[in-house]
Amino acid sequence: MNTNKELNKEKIKKLKLLHFISIEMNKSHSMEELFELILERCLELTGADTGSVMIINKEENVLDILAFKGLEEKIVSKTKLKIGEGITGWVAQTGHPKLVNNTQKDPQYIKIREGLFSELAVPIKTEDEIIGVISVDSNKENAFTEDDMELLIMVAELAAQIIKKDIIKDKLQMKINSQEILLDAFNLIEKQDDLANIFNNIMDILKEKMDIIRGLLVFVENNNPSSLFIKCAYKISNEAIKDGKYKVGEGIIGNVVSSGQTIAVEDISKEPRFLNKLKIKRSGEKISFIATPIKADNNIIGVLAVEKKYENKEILSEDIKTISLLASLIAYKVKNYQRVEAETRKLLEENIELRKELKEQYNFKNIIGKNEKFRKVIEQVKMVSNTQAPILITGETGTGKELIAKIIHFLSYRREKKFVSVNCAAIPGNLLESELFGYYKGAFTGAINNKKGKFELADGGTLFLDEIGEMDFHLQSKILRAIQEKEIEPLGSEKTIKVDIRIITATNKNLEEMVNNGKFRADLFFRLNVINLHLPPLRERKDDIPLLVEYFIKKYSEIYNKKIIGISKEVEELFNKYSWPGNIRELENIIERMVIMTQSNLIDVSLVPKNILENSVKKESAFDLSVFIKDEIEKRMNSGNLFKNLKGIFEKMIIEEILLKTGNNKLKAARLLGINRNTLKSMMKKYKIAR
Repeated sequence: MNTNKELNKEKIKKLKLLHFISIEMNKSHSMEELFELILERCLELTGADTGSVMIINKEENVLDILAFKGLEEKIVSKTKLKIGEGITGWVAQTGHPKLVNNTQKDPQYIKIREGLFSELAVPIKTEDEIIGVISVDSNKENAFTEDDMELLIMVAELAAQIIKKDIIKDKLQMKINSQEILLDAFNLIEKQDDLANIFNNIMDILKEKMDIIRGLLVFVENNNPSSLFIKCAYKISNEAIKDGKYKVGEGIIGNVVSSGQTIAVEDISKEPRFLNKLKIKRSGEKISFIATPIKADNNIIGVLAVEKKYENKEILSEDIKTISLLASLIAYKVKNYQRVEAETRKLLEENIELRKELKEQYNFKNIIGKNEKFRKVIEQVKMVSNTQAPILITGETGTGKELIAKIIHFLSYRREKKFVSVNCAAIPGNLLESELFGYYKGAFTGAINNKKGKFELADGGTLFLDEIGEMDFHLQSKILRAIQEKEIEPLGSEKTIKVDIRIITATNKNLEEMVNNGKFRADLFFRLNVINLHLPPLRERKDDIPLLVEYFIKKYSEIYNKKIIGISKEVEELFNKYSWPGNIRELENIIERMVIMTQSNLIDVSLVPKNILENSVKKESAFDLSVFIKDEIEKRMNSGNLFKNLKGIFEKMIIEEILLKTGNNKLKAARLLGINRNTLKSMMKKYKIAR
């Protein structure tokens, strides 16, 4: 009886700990704080005096203490157990738990402080990796039991989830951080022309998001290609900059130019190639140095370099990629700057044209396709982008109408101004007017402040009205007036506001048919349809499917950190047979799901959605009317009454289908067929249709 009570106590103890950890995991703790709370509860439940959570440091092959309880700070700071060393190190190496109730008799035990006689250590591990160790100690002999070990193993399993989640979060944050740096830098580069300002602003971004210490922009001298000099510097004194002269092949920076490759150093204090020509005094911290070439037309025209505190190999690797991409982004600015210094005004103007071409190239980077119909649309886009003419983009849902609208805007002279998008189908008709034209305070209940409408916000830029076919008929006349007069009148105001905008609209409906049916204003349609761009559906672009699949696989493999080489032949065949009613958007969503779900580097047919598989089966077993008629004619060729026989077959088939659809309701079936009920009964009897 007592044994059962003890077992129940142990179960309750475990459940309480599990409940406690689950609650704390959902609170806004740092990982260290969470493990300190968990340790505190573990010490309480096992009767231990001290405890620690240690993480394996693969670079140094040691265990780093992440959290601890009951130990003095100075002991923790001095403790660096190697993997395989001591009880804890053995657990980290083998992945097996260990319970020692007399440390004096265990040869593996390494004394951290006086008076510890029992130790219990369990590994923190996943299916394929040992991450760290949870260890508790006691001042007593025989302090721990197998139940304590089981309890700690359960905690270690939860700890592995916490750590893995934190690692994934950190990796994702690194990617996000890198993307934000590049996006901010790109926006700066596009908006500014002064190289020094661009450099300093980019360095400010790197200081904020990458925590760099200092940075350099080094140029190759025009008149002496073997010499290098510092053009711009960040957090470096002018006196130090004067000493910044290098030779190609000299030091890290000189070697970057001679090799054409990025060079990254974990610790500059241990790198003989780091010459410290600027004579900068640095603290004792481990400082990393990243230097990457700036290239233009296959020539190296400079070097971008930064210093930052070393954290770990993974972060350094991500930083190297970011700095290398930044060098590519600023390359044409550096090239332009050097041309301005060395060439005439004519060359400068040619350089501006080159910049325009680069912008055009960039804006088409998300357009994938070689299909002839699609390429014709792209050629039209290039021709009409820099005009004032309104454009109507037509095409099915998911064909990329908004993307084309944005490209038109960014290729036009309005690209520095706003691109404002409104989905007319997503906003109720009674709210769309105020959304488009804005309102003044008191115009209606709830209008407590003035609000600018989309027309006013887009002034100088482009207004994109998506799903224009869904707009209420009464609002269409106001839109027409705004386009024609180039002025708007906010709700609640008697004053008009002049606006200078370019209108681009899009729809998946047939507006001409709507005009004929009185559902869309003819005058507005003709005003919007000055230039029509029709995007072909994906089923008419089957030759683009492999390119799109490759693009989306690459995109989502990078996002979800997978190495996927493509789709199997069977999947490719199924994709080609499918009609893609959702077009490119549907294809992208399916590829994203497949990338997430696949366990191998090749996407196979097991991941193909049910509707695509069923579509293939239907096509293979589809009824072919022409074949059916030919077969029936062949059977009855010599019947002498061929037409009457065939007519009877089809009449019977039609009646059976309608009866099926109406649930054998003969009155409904007769109405649908356009005959009276008695005639239907008579025909059913004639063709022996039992219902």
